[in-house]
Order: sequence, then structure tokens, then C-alpha cells
Amino acid sequence: MVVTGKKGQNVRREVRIRIASPAPRQEHSVNEPLSEDFLRLTARTLAVVFLIVLLTSQVLHWLTNRETAELERLLAINAEVRREYTRLTAQRDELASKPRITAAAAVRLGLQLPTKEQEHRLD
Repeated sequence: MVVTGKKGQNVRREVRIRIASPAPRQEHSVNEPLSEDFLRLTARTLAVVFLIVLLTSQVLHWLTNRETAELERLLAINAEVRREYTRLTAQRDELASKPRITAAAAVRLGLQLPTKEQEHRLD
């Protein structure tokens, strides 16, 4: 590199750039014990994961129980509605039966079913 100095003189100076080499990798031997900091960090991480899993499972258990209770309640209501439907259908069939309608018409309106002699067919 050329630098201009006093009185316009060119002075040549060398600039050296030093590049730091990367830190040497530390190899871990299988036989070496793990550091206490690493073991503490691992234990804390596992404890936090365990607590998260425990809390999540408890929330899911609570939600499942609540939904199961609601399902049982709805099944009981469904069974009651089916029984009521069956009872009302039987009552409707009984009220709409031919003998009942005939008897009601005879009492209220004085009507009687025609006998065979009174029936005439046009073919």
C-alpha cells in the first residue's frame, strides 16, 4: 500500500491482516463424565416437558369426562323422547281406529255404517 507522507513523498508501508483461526473443536469422549451444568439443564428440560405433558393430559381428561357426561345426558333425553313418541303413536292409532271413529260418529252425529244390503257397487 502506498501512502503519501510529508512533502508529497510516497512512503510504502505494509499492512498485515491476521485472520483468527476457528476455535479447535472439543471432542467428547464416551468415557468422560458429562458436565454438571449439562446434567442440570437436561433435568430441568425433562421436568418442564413432563409437567407440560401432565397438564395437557389432565386438561384432555377433564374435557373428555365433560363430553362423556353430556353424551350420556343426551342419550337419556333421546330415550325419553323415543318412549314418548311410541306412546303418542299408539294413542294416535287408537284414536284413529275404525271402531272408535264409528262409535264417536254414532254418538255425536247419529251416523251408522251401512249394512251389506245398503251398499251398492257400480261396476
